[in-house]
Amino acid sequence: MQVMADAPLKVIRLSLGVSQEEVARRTRSVRMGTVRNAESGKRVTYDTATQILEAINSLLEEKGQAKVTLEDLGLTLY
Repeated sequence: MQVMADAPLKVIRLSLGVSQEEVARRTRSVRMGTVRNAESGKRVTYDTATQILEAINSLLEEKGQAKVTLEDLGLTLY
C-alpha cells in the first residue's frame, strides 16, 4: 500500500499553525471544504488557487517568512 505524502499546501499551512478554516477566512470566496479538497489533490480553478496563495502569503508575511509561489503550493488546476 502506497502512502501519499502531504500536499505542499498542507505542509505550509501546518507549519504556520493555522486551520483550513483560517486559510478560507482570509480569501474572498473560498470555503473550508475547497481548501480541504485542494490539499487532497482535487482540482481547483486558477481563481481559487490564487486566493489560497494570497491567504498563505499573508500568513507567511505576518510570521516574517518568505512568500511562496503558486507552484510551491502544489495545487492541481483545471
